[in-house]
Amino acid sequence: MGKQLFWNNSILQDSKEYLYAADNLINHQTLYSWNLNHAYNPDWLSKRPILYPLILALFKTVSLGYNFVFLLLVYLSQNAASLFSFYFCVKILKFLKININWKHASFFALFSLSQYIYCNTIMSETFLQLCLCAMVYTQICKPLNFKWSLLSALILICGLALKPVFMPFAFAYPFICSLRHLPKFDYKYLLPSLLPIAFIVFTISWNQSRTGYRQYSSISTINLLHYNTYTMLMYKYGEHRADSMVDEIHFKGNLLGSYSAKQEYINNSCKTLIKDNLETYSFLHLRGMAFCVLDPGRFDLSQFFGLSHRKNLLYETNKDNALMRVFNSILNPLGIILIVLFIFNLFKILLLIKFLFNKKIAMFIRLALFCLPFYIVFLTGPIGASRFLMPVIPLLFTMVLSLESWNLLKRKSSNSEAI
Repeated sequence: MGKQLFWNNSILQDSKEYLYAADNLINHQTLYSWNLNHAYNPDWLSKRPILYPLILALFKTVSLGYNFVFLLLVYLSQNAASLFSFYFCVKILKFLKININWKHASFFALFSLSQYIYCNTIMSETFLQLCLCAMVYTQICKPLNFKWSLLSALILICGLALKPVFMPFAFAYPFICSLRHLPKFDYKYLLPSLLPIAFIVFTISWNQSRTGYRQYSSISTINLLHYNTYTMLMYKYGEHRADSMVDEIHFKGNLLGSYSAKQEYINNSCKTLIKDNLETYSFLHLRGMAFCVLDPGRFDLSQFFGLSHRKNLLYETNKDNALMRVFNSILNPLGIILIVLFIFNLFKILLLIKFLFNKKIAMFIRLALFCLPFYIVFLTGPIGASRFLMPVIPLLFTMVLSLESWNLLKRKSSNSEAI
C-alpha cells in the first residue's frame, strides 16, 4: 500500500474502466465504464457491474477531490476486506476444532503475493473474495435458520453485483441449499435462495432497457470472442488467421445495425466455432485450468512494479514452441521469484488433493470449501491466470491449514471421527 500511495500507483486497464464508471455515476448518473467523450459503445453500459463503481464513487465523494485521500480510502478498505476474509477462514478452522499451525500459515501467506498486489490495486477482486469467504463461513459455521439463509443470499447478491462470474452459481444455489437442509426441509429456507436469481433477472431487464439486448454483462460476449474463441483459433490456425477471423465476425456484426443483433451474431458465431472444434477447445480449457492454479503471477508482479513484460503469455502459449516461450519469459529480474512461486503452487495442489481425501473432515465441509475454488478455476477456462485464483486464496488457506501434516509421503493412521 505504501508503494501505491507514495511511489507509483500502478493501475490496470480494468482499473481505468472502474474509475470511469465511478466518475460517470457521480457526474452523469449513469453506469458507463469508459470516457463519454469518446465514441459511444453500448458494451460499456453493462461491462462492469454496479457495486464496485458505487464504492469508488462513495470514496471519490468523501475525498473531496483529493486523489491521495481517495486512494488511501480504497486501499485501506481493501486491506481490511482481505483481513476479514482470512478472519472468516480462521473462524472456520476453529469451528472445526483444528489447531492452526502458524508456521504453515506464515509460509502460505509469504508465497501468496497476488493477495498483496490486488488488495492494493483498484480492482474488485478483494471484495469478491470477502463475499466468497463470508458465504462459505455462513454455510459451515452458522445454524440452519431463516436469518442466516437470508444473509447468505444477500452476500451472494453482493458477489453478483461485483462480478458476473457468480451468475451460473446463483442458479445452482437453490439446489445446494435444498440439499443442505435435507432430510428436514422447510420451504421458508428456500425462499431466500431465490433472491440472487431475482437480482439477475432485474439486472438483465435493466441492461435490456439501456442497451436493447438481454444480457447480464457484455463482458461475457467480449471474453467469448476475444479470449475463448480467439485463443482456440490462434492455437489451431495461427495468429494472423485468428486475427482475420475475429475481425470478420466484428465486421459482419457491425453490418447488422442494432446492438442486439450484433451481440447475438457474435455469440452464435463463437458458439458455432467452439462446437465445430470442441476437442481442441476442451484441451485448451483444461490446460487453462491448469495454468490458473500453477501460474506464479508474472503479469501481476510486472504490472504492479512497472516492469516490462513484453509479451502476453496467454497468446504466446498458443504458438509454436510454447514451452520455450514460457521459459524465456522468466529470464528477467523476476525469474527466480517466479520459479519459487511455481514450485509453491505445485506443492499447494498436492496438498489440496490430500485435503480432498482427508476423511477426518466431513464430506460436506470438504465440498463446501473446495467447490467454489473449483468453480472459479473451471469458469476461467482457456484464459486461466493467477489473478482469477486470487479471490479464493483464503479458502485454499483453510484447506491446506486443516491438514495435520504437510508431509505428502507419510500418512498417519487415526481413529478420530469425521468433524
